[in-house]
Amino acid sequence: MKAPWIIIGVLLMLSCQAAGSGSSGEKDPFSKYMFDQVHIQGKTNVNSFHLEYREDEFCRVPGDLNAKNTNLEIDIPAAQVEADSQVMLKDFLELINAAEYPNISIEIARNEISFQHAEEETKLIELSLNGIKKQFECTTYTQACFGDQWCLNGQLKIRLTDFDIEPPHKFLGLVKVKDEIFINFRILFS
Repeated sequence: MKAPWIIIGVLLMLSCQAAGSGSSGEKDPFSKYMFDQVHIQGKTNVNSFHLEYREDEFCRVPGDLNAKNTNLEIDIPAAQVEADSQVMLKDFLELINAAEYPNISIEIARNEISFQHAEEETKLIELSLNGIKKQFECTTYTQACFGDQWCLNGQLKIRLTDFDIEPPHKFLGLVKVKDEIFINFRILFS
């Protein structure tokens, strides 16, 4: 007499677990994120340059982010960007007008962040730099990484002139920064 009830109980538990996990295999909503790495790369007519930013700790996802029409805005404090040379870093901070606009922001719509399975796709991402916000199509790749975390890797190709920044030149115009800049990033979600 107990056997049918046990079987029914097990079936109910399994069906609840299947319904809770979602038929698409989508991961449960995440509660924290971290900019694991950001690389900013550019070229001059003489050489190339590289700047980088990394966070050490996870940040809590705002409580309303799991609502449908919300955005995740991640700020990069310009003063915490690192470069191979202090002269290059000083030039970069002046170039992006960091004294007036101390953060570089990347904003991603919540509906653009999904971790159903590893995939490459194009997402719309907003970048704020020099007080100007622009929307870009960004090639991204999502994958499970580091145990229960998901990685969102992306690459943006921007032009300095899109942000009203004239590509600088040094040494009487002998060294000129090219207009095209690449921003590669990896955001961890947990």
